[in-house]
Amino acid sequence: MPSTRISAPMRGLTLQLGRLSIRQHVPSVSARSSYSRSITTSPSTLASVSPITVSVDSPPSVLPLSERTVSATIHHFPSLEPLRYENFPANHLYLPTRRDILHRAVIYEGDKTRLGTASTKWRDEVRGSAKKLHPQKGTGRARVGDKKSPIRRGGGVAHGPKPRDFSTGLQKKVYDLAWRTALSYRFRKGELVIVDNALEIESPSPTLLRYIFERNRWGHRNGRSILVTLQERPLLSKALAESPKEGWTGTWEEVDVKDMLSLGRIVIERKALQNILLQHQSDIVHSTFPPKLYKKLEPEELQQNLGWEEFKTLEIAKPEDLPILQPELFERLAYKRLIQAKQYTGQDTAELQASAFNLLSEARRIQSEALERHPILREIESEDPEKAIQATEKRVELFKTQAERSEYMAKALRALGHEEAALEWEARAEEDRYEAAKDEVWLESERGTGETAETAEGDQAQIEEGKPREVR
Repeated sequence: MPSTRISAPMRGLTLQLGRLSIRQHVPSVSARSSYSRSITTSPSTLASVSPITVSVDSPPSVLPLSERTVSATIHHFPSLEPLRYENFPANHLYLPTRRDILHRAVIYEGDKTRLGTASTKWRDEVRGSAKKLHPQKGTGRARVGDKKSPIRRGGGVAHGPKPRDFSTGLQKKVYDLAWRTALSYRFRKGELVIVDNALEIESPSPTLLRYIFERNRWGHRNGRSILVTLQERPLLSKALAESPKEGWTGTWEEVDVKDMLSLGRIVIERKALQNILLQHQSDIVHSTFPPKLYKKLEPEELQQNLGWEEFKTLEIAKPEDLPILQPELFERLAYKRLIQAKQYTGQDTAELQASAFNLLSEARRIQSEALERHPILREIESEDPEKAIQATEKRVELFKTQAERSEYMAKALRALGHEEAALEWEARAEEDRYEAAKDEVWLESERGTGETAETAEGDQAQIEEGKPREVR
């Protein structure tokens, strides 16, 4: 026979329903008849009549999220000038905020980045004797084992950590959804700044970087910013490394969901954003082929500046490579400026020519300093003929390099109209040429090139008189 006892939840529900004074609001039959009125189609004078009629049978159509789009403003860096609007799918940049999904993604990334390198030694891994410290009985002390016991100093560690993998699993669809949810959260709050060009600056100057950040309100006073790029931006990275309070930068492959949520705002290149969205859409796009990603985005505006590429190469080079790179890059830039000088007239041509010759002179100066430090020059007075010849050849090269430097300096000064200073540098060039010619005469006599002693002496006499040596 079923029990007539009502369970506790049902009794509570019945009690709450019984407390409601339903009967007080139900009018009696007589009262209902006294308040009855005829049905009329005329509206009340107090009722607001809407001209729009909505049928209950046909509710308004709402597009699914996958068919809707949102408009995002594309800016220009560093002025942050609005360029145009671009439409993105709503399920990319307008997803509802799911804190549970974001939490799972952040925990997954944190577990994956844990090193798990902590390691201790158990008693069988500690070096030491396995002999029992004292007899089991008869000493009045507690029984012990060997000195590698975990309870003794210098012994092993009981249940200590060992290298392990802390990474956990997360479905790719959930992780991709978390990526787009984080971007949507930033987009809804207006903290996702999309730029069309490359996030690169003219020089790795912290002052220039702080000016750009303060003007756009990206700095630490308004919350640090993360700049996401398509590829490495060496000058921007170098400037941010010297000003870490302003923010930090990374490529789209280096950032994660936690980075998208950590700082004040996200400044991202449009192509980098496209790569992120293409890479993290497995829950809405089912395809066996990998997406076609953007690979390259060059700072075209900066590349138009003459010499910027050479400047960037020198800025990111290692200090030990500079003596080799500088002369080559200076010469390359000098020839570019000489070619450009042919397209101008007047004072612009003179300044370009002077700057080109100055670069060539600086390249020769660096080369001459490297030659002066060459160890073979110490053997210039060596008794070994071979070493003496090698040292003399190196010194001839040094004198010729110094002469070229002086000639380029004279050309630069003459282009600017400084004739007297140019003559002084030309005199220095003649002195270096004279010293190089003396050493060449000695080298020819030592090598035995087939010349007679009288010919070598005649060349030496011409050099002593200051006359140019005849070319044979």
